[in-house]
Amino acid sequence: MKMSTLLLHTFSMAFPIVVVVLGIMVLVGKSVFLPWFIGALVIMIVLLVLLYLDKKKNPAAK
Repeated sequence: MKMSTLLLHTFSMAFPIVVVVLGIMVLVGKSVFLPWFIGALVIMIVLLVLLYLDKKKNPAAK
């Protein structure tokens, strides 16, 4: 497994946790975390799309 693929998989698993924690903080009433929540959500979506494209390009790497 290449290093870039390994990093992609690692960050694709880590960012949903960050989004959940920041989302809970926003729901609790800490609106100061809203910009960080939106940024983390966008990064998570981009990483998941890249992960999907990587798996689609190389189906043998399961």
